[in-house]
Order: sequence, then C-alpha cells, then structure tokens
Amino acid sequence: MPHPAARILLWFMLAVFLQWAAPTLMLLAGLVLLLSGARMRQHWWRLFLRTRLLLLALFLVFAYGVPGESLGGLNWLPGYEGLSEALLHVLRLVVFLGALSWLLTSLSQQALVGGLWFLLQPCRHLGLPVDKSVVRLSLVLEYLENLPRQSWRQWLLLPETTAEVAPVRLSLPRWRARDVGLLLLATLVFVLLLWGIPA
Repeated sequence: MPHPAARILLWFMLAVFLQWAAPTLMLLAGLVLLLSGARMRQHWWRLFLRTRLLLLALFLVFAYGVPGESLGGLNWLPGYEGLSEALLHVLRLVVFLGALSWLLTSLSQQALVGGLWFLLQPCRHLGLPVDKSVVRLSLVLEYLENLPRQSWRQWLLLPETTAEVAPVRLSLPRWRARDVGLLLLATLVFVLLLWGIPA
C-alpha cells in the first residue's frame, strides 16, 4: 500500500492534470475512477448531489457568459461556444469530485490527517503551527463525518457546547523508495498524456 502522503500527492497531481487535460483525457480519467469500486462510486454520487446547484450555476454562467452565435438564432438561448465551455468546466469539476472521492474512500480519516501532517513538516521552518493545524483539521473532518441531520435553521440556533477533545494520535508507515517511484511514474504518465494527445 502506498504511503498516505503519496496518495495525497497523487490526488493533487491528478487535480492539476485535469486543469490542462483534453476532454478525451478527462473522460478517460472519469472512466478509470468509475472502475475504482462501488464504495467510491456511492461517495462520488453523494458529492455530486451536494454540489448539483453549484454545477448548474457554473454551467449557466459559462453557457451565457461566453459570447457566440445563439442556438437556432434565438437570442435567449446560449451560443455554441458557451455550451462547449460550460460542458468542459462541468466535466472537469465532476471528474475532480471523483478524484476527491477516491482519496477520501481509500484513506481512513487518521491516515488522511497523518499524510497531511507528513507533507506539512517542511512548513515548520516557516513558523506554521503544523500540529495545531492538523488537530483542527481532524476535528473538522470528524464533525463533518458525524454531521447531524437537521435543517439550516436548527443548525443556526444550535447552542454552543463544550466537549473534551481526545488527543490525536498518528501512526504512519515509513516513507519508502516505492512511494518515490510511484510519484515519478505518475508524473511521467501525466506529462506524456498532456504532450502526446492533442485537445
């Protein structure tokens, strides 16, 4: 199994790759993510449902915001160029949500927090309180995982509660040469795909 930090870096590399990838490559990445397991697909679907209004707003902004000839000559319809840009950005965000689902379902909460703690170690030299930041992140993730089912009105009226915070214990595997090799291989594949297949 790769190191949690290596998985986080793979996800980050895929997110950057999606910003430059052609639509065919994004569809291919989405197909690979769909084959990653039923649990990942269910999580992906939940993320899609949570962001459906954002996706719709993004589609409308690009569809009507990009100038071009209207469909059928009707002024109230978006143009071909706008539709193309809107579909491209929605596809990019949907595949990004799939990559996020892969990361969140392939790592436990402890492994995810531990991987981020490992990656943030160089920031200690810049004065960043890494330990406190990781503890806060773990609390946020725990709250989001156990978010109570309630309306937004109830959420706004929740009284402040004080609860004891359990110490965060991280147990990470050793960073091995295979983790470096995996990241180098992924970098090579992404670069070859971006340069080798035209948009």
